[in-house]
Amino acid sequence: MPIEVWPPLPTLKSSLGRYRVLSPLAGAFVSPLQLGAMSIGDKWADGMGSMDKESSFKLLDAFYDLGGNFIDTAGN
Repeated sequence: MPIEVWPPLPTLKSSLGRYRVLSPLAGAFVSPLQLGAMSIGDKWADGMGSMDKESSFKLLDAFYDLGGNFIDTAGN
């Protein structure tokens, strides 16, 4: 006899939605991959390339829509 879960679990769009515990004491759940955001924008255009505002938002929206919620915002 199959076990029924209520409410039903949501259908995942990708594996990014299979969240993991960031730290046992943090209480935060994050996607298994993080998005490195250093090349978003134009501040590092000489060494890393650049993205205009429209492309940046498309990337961030796609990452979020697929379940991603972990973004590395380090400046260097």
